[in-house]
Amino acid sequence: MKFAKDVIKLMNTLPEEQRVKVEKVVRRHVAACARNGFQPENIERVYIEAVEIVKMEDTLPPDEPLTDDLHGWEPYRRYDQYVSPTVGL
Repeated sequence: MKFAKDVIKLMNTLPEEQRVKVEKVVRRHVAACARNGFQPENIERVYIEAVEIVKMEDTLPPDEPLTDDLHGWEPYRRYDQYVSPTVGL
């Protein structure tokens, strides 16, 4: 798969820890698309948005203590295209 130079540059500027998180978000997104019977229209846009999500989630205040309550916690993400048409009936 060929990516635009901007996306490659964006990924290369990330620290390794964030890059791993971005790859995880992208893999989960592509898997969810496959379960729903379609492929992402623009994988480059998926990477860009995943980078934005990871950066946003990594902006916790440094003085905020992490507790055992958060162990294993992953943020909840909801993409409208994944919502079943029967939800709420």
